[in-house]
Order: sequence, then C-alpha cells, then structure tokens
Amino acid sequence: MCLAAVAEGATPGLVVLAAARGQTLFHEAFGARQLVPRRLPALPETMYDIASLTKAVATSVLAMQEIGAGRLTLDTKVAALLPEFSGRTGDGAAAGQDDITSDLARDDVTVRQLLGHSSGLPAHRPFWQRAAHSPAERLAVARLAAREPLAYPPGTRAVYSDLGFILLGWLLERLTGARLDLLFQDRIARPLGLAATTFVNLADSEARAQLLGDRTVAATQISAERHQLVLGEVDDMNAYAMGGIAGHAGLFSTAGDLAAIATALVAAFRGDGDLVARDVIGQFWTPSGVPGSTWRLGWDGPAESGSQAGEKLSRASVGHLAFTGCSLWIDPAREVIVILLSNRVHPAVPTDGRFRRFRPALHDAALTALGYDGR
Repeated sequence: MCLAAVAEGATPGLVVLAAARGQTLFHEAFGARQLVPRRLPALPETMYDIASLTKAVATSVLAMQEIGAGRLTLDTKVAALLPEFSGRTGDGAAAGQDDITSDLARDDVTVRQLLGHSSGLPAHRPFWQRAAHSPAERLAVARLAAREPLAYPPGTRAVYSDLGFILLGWLLERLTGARLDLLFQDRIARPLGLAATTFVNLADSEARAQLLGDRTVAATQISAERHQLVLGEVDDMNAYAMGGIAGHAGLFSTAGDLAAIATALVAAFRGDGDLVARDVIGQFWTPSGVPGSTWRLGWDGPAESGSQAGEKLSRASVGHLAFTGCSLWIDPAREVIVILLSNRVHPAVPTDGRFRRFRPALHDAALTALGYDGR
C-alpha cells in the first residue's frame, strides 16, 4: 500500500510507525524525502515538518502542564493574560471593528475555547503578508491575531483555527516568561530524551545548518513566496514570519520521537506517567461538548464516518492531522499508536484527492495488522 502510494504520486515518501502497549511493531520508510533537485531516500529516522501536530504535542501538552501546576485554568479568560486580545483596549481591535468584537463577547473567550477551536476566531489569515520578517518582530503575527475580529459567537460551534493556537503559544510564553521552543526543550524533549524533535529557530542560521548536516530532513514545497525549496525551515508562512517558533506550527520530529511523546501521554492517561497529570489529560482528551464538533482540547477525535483516521480506530481515540501530510492517532484505552509522517506537499501542494484517500486506508490497514478489525 505505501509503495503504491509513492508510485502513484500521492506522496514522495513516508514513514509509518505502529505501536501497541509500549511495543513498536512496525517502523518503516518508503519512497523519497526529497525529489528535487535530486532524489534522496526517506529513512525511518528522517525528520519531517510536522506542521499542525505542533498544536497537539507541544502547545497543548505545555498547556496541560501549566494547568496541572495550577498556574492556568481552562476557564481563564484569554484577555486576562493577553490584554492585547481584549475588545476594550484602545488598540486591541482592528479599526472599525470595536462593535463586532464587543457584541461577540471577546473579553469572555477562555483558554478552553482556544484549545477546542470554539473561540470565535476564523481559521486562517495571511498575517505574514503584513508582519515584519525579523527575529525582533516574531510576535507581530501574534499581535495581528489578537486584533482579528471574531467571526461567530464563542462556544457556539467549532472552526479549526490556527489563530487560536498562535495566541495560545503567545499566552504560554507570557505566563512562563520563556520562549516556546525553550519551553518545549526543557519540559518535553529533555525529560523524554527526544533525539531529534525541535523547533527550527530561523534567527539561528548556524543551528539550521547543523541540523541539515546532522540529520536527514524531508523537504516540503518549492515556495513561490520564498523563491526556493523549503528545507529545514517551517513550511507554514505565518510560522515562518514568526521565526519558526509558533504555537500552531514549527515543530520538526521523527516517527520514533513522536511515539515517545505519545507513549508518555498514554502513561499519563493510565495514571503512571509524570509528563502531565492524569486528571488534566483526561479533561483534554474528553470531547469538548461544542455542538457538532469532534474536537477535544488541543486534539481531535475521529468522526463517526468519513474520518481521515479511518473506520477501524476507536471513536474514543485522539489525534491530529498536519497540512504537510503527517498525522498521529492514539487509542488510549488499547494503548495503540499509529504515526504517519510524509511530505505530500513536495515539490508542490497537490490539488487532487489521492492522499486523502490513502491516509484513512493506511490507518485501517495498520489497525487490521495490529489485530483490531473493528471499533
């Protein structure tokens, strides 16, 4: 199946890892990590831009830790920690939008709503077109997100939003006094002994050069905006404008490292891990309760049918997808983990449905191989 996906051009290459009850049962690479200007093979240890998986395995886990430590609550008002988000500050709303933000209860938006994609914020805005691309101004994008008018009444529905996690990343930085990449290294990567998972700080050219020298890294698209192949730097343009360090995207990882994070989270869910508190992860992995939403807090759940997770994974599972072609799904009760890393956007973002057909079929095949023939 994986070789066929590569052969038909659904993706240049991929790495698949499946584990159950702490044991890795399958971990293989297929195809290429790069096609242009030369073909380079994908390897099991290849690092991928995991894009929006950053929301789940970095930003939401750091939020779990802050809540577990009592420094944050799910019902904390965002504006209490980020006054820039308040509809009442003099420059807190875009010109001409004060009435809209006030009417939609901007000051009442909570951390829970940001995590559950029900804050009222829209899905995406190309802030990178307006923000300065310099390390000194990496929070310019976050400030624009804080001034963005709400698109619907908070809590009434869920709209998957990069903007909400841009703000969560900024909120965590302000709360802790540390930059998000340093928080991740100190609180997650170092305790778990992760060998390769990191944000790539675009202000540190030496670190990026060392990364490319020491690791095999999958390329993403040939960027029209950057006029070059994107390799070893974040593909997402808003995260790029933030110097590669953002709450919604920016993390690079390997299948092995992601499995280590997932295993630690399963252990916490079981009550015998120390990465996050059991009661907190239980809250985060419970459906948000927003009408019509599959979202948990910082994590998604499979839809009843037509899910990119496939049809065989338990509907109590949690996971996340990424624009670049990566995904992570966890069945906490069965302690099953399925990881797919790919660079489907290389050398150009596809416009057909081949990858969307492949991904759920792969998950179903993995669950069948692990001995799970139904939900």
